[in-house]
Amino acid sequence: MLIFLYGPDTFRISKKLEQIIEEYKKRAKGLDFSMIDAQVAGAVDFLKELRQTSLFQEKKFIVVKNPISNKDFKESLIDNMEMIVGSGHNLVFCQEGKVLKTDRLLSAFKKNAQVQEFILLEGEQLAAWIAARFKSLGGLVDMAVARALAVRIGSDLWRAENEIQKAVHYFLGRQISVADIEESVARADESNIFKTIDAVAARDKKTAIRLVRDHIGKGDHPLYLLAMIASQFRNLLLVKSNGQAGAGHLGIHPYVFSKTVQQARRFSLEDLQNIYRKVFQTDLDIKTGKISPEAGIDLLLASI
Repeated sequence: MLIFLYGPDTFRISKKLEQIIEEYKKRAKGLDFSMIDAQVAGAVDFLKELRQTSLFQEKKFIVVKNPISNKDFKESLIDNMEMIVGSGHNLVFCQEGKVLKTDRLLSAFKKNAQVQEFILLEGEQLAAWIAARFKSLGGLVDMAVARALAVRIGSDLWRAENEIQKAVHYFLGRQISVADIEESVARADESNIFKTIDAVAARDKKTAIRLVRDHIGKGDHPLYLLAMIASQFRNLLLVKSNGQAGAGHLGIHPYVFSKTVQQARRFSLEDLQNIYRKVFQTDLDIKTGKISPEAGIDLLLASI
């Protein structure tokens, strides 16, 4: 199995990856599973692990995140694509953000792997996704409600999922109206999640922890908050490690890019790599049940 998932819709990429892992667990005798992020790891160890096979060894399941973000890692994959394809292991590569159609690694995957792009949902596609998600959770809504929520949250499915779950819980058992959504959901540009991320990036631990606890107290899911933190530190790493590259080249919204450039000045590249490792490990520990989401985020913020 060789799969490449990519695009700016990190929520649907994450859900697709979870689905692949669960399906593999059901049919595999064992799960020799590992996950690495190319933004903070080299390709040498990954390629070495692929070459270490034996007749009686279970096939490995390896997830590699953001291989295009690390130029050296990407070039190593391109140079060793024949070996990767022939390894027989189960490999899933996930690239968050914009990928140029002319990218050489994307071209190599298109020739050798199952490739799926996840663009941001907009308009009626976004409203249809919201309506379907409400229905799957038992929420009673019509398309007018789905459109109202789409207008207020935009294409951020992490926030959409968070708001949908809150609404289903709060309005349990009754039809949800457009007025309910307008009263309970702040517009994207009114949300203070950005203040929380600013505090995290500024290393203002006291403010960051207070704001995160305020979010959780209002019903925001800890994994939503962690996804926002992870996204911003990914942007910081991209900006810091790519010198003069502009917003368009990095696939970052111009407004977010300008704020990220300012924040990146507070960190060295080594600092950002270490923090991103901690974010990555916190996400893995939460999803594998080693720590509760609330405790995981508190410990993460205290360590930055």
